[in-house]
Amino acid sequence: MRTASTICDKNTAPREQARPDVTGTVCSLTPIVEGITMFRYMLALVLLGTITSAPAAAAGGFKPETTYVLVIGVLEWPDTFDSFEKENRKDRELFETLARTGVPTNQMAILLDDEATLKGIRTALSTVLKRTTPGSTFIFYYAGHGSPGEVMNYDCTTNGSFRLSGITAAVKKHFKGKNVLLMADCCFSGGLGSVAKDLAAAGFKAASLTSANALIESSGNWTFSQTILDALNGSVLCDSDNDGFITLGEAAAEVSLEMKYREDQLYGYTLAGLPASWRLARTNGTPVSQGPAPGNFRLKEYVKAPDGKEPRVGRIVGWETGRYLVGFYDYSEKKQAAFEPAQLDTISFRTFETGKTVTVSWRQEPVAAKVVKVENDFHLISYIGWPSHLDEWVLADRILGYAADHPAHKDFVLVKWKHEWWPATIIATDSRKKRYYIHYVGDEATWDEWVTDKRLRRIDPAE
Repeated sequence: MRTASTICDKNTAPREQARPDVTGTVCSLTPIVEGITMFRYMLALVLLGTITSAPAAAAGGFKPETTYVLVIGVLEWPDTFDSFEKENRKDRELFETLARTGVPTNQMAILLDDEATLKGIRTALSTVLKRTTPGSTFIFYYAGHGSPGEVMNYDCTTNGSFRLSGITAAVKKHFKGKNVLLMADCCFSGGLGSVAKDLAAAGFKAASLTSANALIESSGNWTFSQTILDALNGSVLCDSDNDGFITLGEAAAEVSLEMKYREDQLYGYTLAGLPASWRLARTNGTPVSQGPAPGNFRLKEYVKAPDGKEPRVGRIVGWETGRYLVGFYDYSEKKQAAFEPAQLDTISFRTFETGKTVTVSWRQEPVAAKVVKVENDFHLISYIGWPSHLDEWVLADRILGYAADHPAHKDFVLVKWKHEWWPATIIATDSRKKRYYIHYVGDEATWDEWVTDKRLRRIDPAE
């Protein structure tokens, strides 16, 4: 789902502002491998042979033996948020993949679901960082729900959410190394770019790579995480220059393409001292069979293929016996299918002119907006009369047309909630008490409430 709300909606979730803004310390997981849960988990991996050593990237990049890792995955909450399906968890798979590359297990921590309380995250973060050594690398990863400037820990509704600025503070205080790589698969995850910049200002070499830009929500699939796993596992599709190595820049390019074509979404990427040439992995194998391509489509090209009832987006990953192999992602699962060239269609994107007024689908409501900028087929749009925190990047699939050809709704008001204004409609008026019963656009009816003029602002969108 791609809307302009402030809370991640990989399924459906209420607005983040419903949670108290509390950042005090509360209890949770015993630090890293000292905790019995973590110890049993790591022991099981060793006994099952899951953790093995794998060749690392060459000098000038990721070195497993001097890398420290914190993986956080919250796919369920005790209340408020809808939970995610846990089949083929990418957070755990990422942890295991990094362990297989040779990152020592006593330099890693993973917090899943109820382990990832506010205190649990803070404790694990400081514990991992305190163990770092000069010249080492720290990798941070989060999967779950997010909102601007924060991610949702398990107990966020009672103890407040984890602020991204907490990463900055902890790294400055405890990290003895030099390289920091920040990743997240959640709404507004591009906010980690600000963390990377703050760390660079403090003398660290940092970078962030995320599923979404800082202004937008993320999709309902784990496409970003799967792409990172592909890069770490050495997929040749990620090696754009075919030099045998996958760099951070090449991984970012893959994320950009995968999120754009599969999820209609703008990714987040910030380099703040850590170079794009920083190597993540060596390539492993080849996806292409011998022989000429069966048609005019190229390797790595995104196409529409008849998979299921409707044509859907896939990517050409190879070919065999006169047919193309097309790769698909389904929530957390990869699959391939073979197609004749005639079964495939190309993909193109329409763009609208900068400065023009268009009508944009915002939570399925037509709203007037200005096109501020166009980059790589994405439009930065600003809703007319609405506050700037609702600006977002959208592809043409969210733009209904120019305002002259497609009218926008005019019956919106803005309601103040937690120091910011949100679009709503008036359902009923109580003239005796001088108040209005309003519905927040796109939210569940449980958020409907009575407000007075002090919290209500009327707007008049442009034609």
